[in-house]
Amino acid sequence: MLAIAGGKGGVGKTTTALGLATAYVRRRRRPLVVDADRGMPNCHLYADTPGERGVADVAAGHPLADAVEPVRALPGVDLLAGGDAAPGSYLDRLPRGRPLIVDTAAGAGADVGAALVAADAVVVVTTPDEEAVVDALKSAALARALGTPVVAGVVVGTRDDTDGIATALDAPVTAVPRSRAPLRNTSVAAAYDNLATATGPNP
Repeated sequence: MLAIAGGKGGVGKTTTALGLATAYVRRRRRPLVVDADRGMPNCHLYADTPGERGVADVAAGHPLADAVEPVRALPGVDLLAGGDAAPGSYLDRLPRGRPLIVDTAAGAGADVGAALVAADAVVVVTTPDEEAVVDALKSAALARALGTPVVAGVVVGTRDDTDGIATALDAPVTAVPRSRAPLRNTSVAAAYDNLATATGPNP
């Protein structure tokens, strides 16, 4: 289970979760993206799914197959939409036989902590802006304090050298160019393919 985290909202966590999922599809895997943002669950909007089923159903004990929505715009990707359920009430119920990508909330609240604890590793997402980078470093520090390794970083909105951020995060960093349609952009797809390599074969 791989958590996608970042201290600041709007830096590209949800796009990264879906973009990385499509990279795993290209590797002949069937990933499940989980929206663990209880306060602003919007992954289904990015994925263009109804968001009528999701984490609350799993937390209530319903079978995963009844709660998952296939992402028709991204064939091969499934989504567990967000809702009013704490990550600790459903993440441990998810089967581990497929890539699990957890889109966390911004910041360092209890829900983020629960998702980081449940995850095997974390990818920290930021933009090149100084404030976002500072917040990303706080997310990385929180993950490590909870015993979850930071396996990679993502800097959305740049093609520039990211060595400084990689050094600060103490993890390899993938630069993702900004795009108005990132999930249909070939340069962005190539960046997420690189991220899939950095995160390993079994998230």
